[in-house]
Amino acid sequence: MKIGRRAFLGTAAAMPALAGIPNLAAVKTRKAAKWEIAYKTPHSHPNGLCLTSEGLWVQDQGEESWMSLINPADGKLIREFKVDFDKASGVCVDDENVMWVTSTYNRLIVSCSAVDGKTIAKRWTPGSGIIYRRKDDPPGRSTKLQPAYPSEARPRGPRRVDLPYGQVPLDAKEAAAGTGAHGIVYKDGLLYYANPPARAIFVIDRKTWEVQNSWPVPGNRPHDLMWDADGKTLWNADSNLNAFFRFDSTTGEILERVQLDDDSPVIHGAKVYQGFMLCCDDVGWMWRFKWL
Repeated sequence: MKIGRRAFLGTAAAMPALAGIPNLAAVKTRKAAKWEIAYKTPHSHPNGLCLTSEGLWVQDQGEESWMSLINPADGKLIREFKVDFDKASGVCVDDENVMWVTSTYNRLIVSCSAVDGKTIAKRWTPGSGIIYRRKDDPPGRSTKLQPAYPSEARPRGPRRVDLPYGQVPLDAKEAAAGTGAHGIVYKDGLLYYANPPARAIFVIDRKTWEVQNSWPVPGNRPHDLMWDADGKTLWNADSNLNAFFRFDSTTGEILERVQLDDDSPVIHGAKVYQGFMLCCDDVGWMWRFKWL
C-alpha cells in the first residue's frame, strides 16, 4: 500500500524513535518548489553529480561506466571518458584535481585523474555491507518518468534468490557482501560520503584512510551530498524519504529539511547551480527546482 507523504510524516512522528535514529519531529521543514525537467543526460543511467569550474560531471551507472562533463545550463557535452568502477553512485573532485568515485557494487572508492579517468588507486569503503530493512522504513520510491533512452537496458544488480527476506540458501557459506557508498564530497583533505548499508555519513581522511567522524541519517536511502553556501553545513538527499536534510558537519545534528512533492522524480545526484537544485533521475533525465 502506498503511503502519502503527509500520512507517512504523521505516522513517523507518532512512532517511538528507535535508538540512535535521528528524531525528525522537531526539525524545521519547508516545502520544495515545483520541479521541472531540464534536459537529457549524455547517457541513460545518471547517478552522481559533481559541479566544478569546468562544468558538471555526470557519472553514469550503466555497464560502460561513463563519466561525462557537461554544461550545467543546457546539458551540452564538453568531454567524457570511461572509469573503472562497478555501478557507481557518487563523484567529487578534490583540490589536487583527483576524482573520487564511489564504486557501489564492489564496495570500493576509486581515485582517478579528472583529466582522462586513469585509475590512481582503489580503496575499500568503511560502512559497506547489506542494506537491511527496519520496521519504520518508508516505502521504496521508483521513478515515474519514461526512460530518455528506451532501447538501453537498466544495469542489473546482484542476483536475487527466491527466499524469505533475511534468509540465504542452505548451502551458502557466507552472506552476500552487499554494496557500498553513494554520494561523496570533499573539503580540506577529507572525504564525506553517504553509505546506505550503514545508514550513516562518514568522514574519512583521503591520505591515511582513517575515519574521522560519522553520524546516522534518518532514512534508508541516503544519496548525494553538497555543501551549503555557509561552507560549514552539509546537505544530504534521501531518495525514499524524498527530502534533503542539512547537517552540522561536525556534530551530525539535523538542522533543516526540504521536502519534495510526492510526484517528483527520484533524487539521485543533486547539486545547486544558479539558484536551482539540479537532480538526475536514473533513467536519463536531469530535472530541477528552485532552491532557497
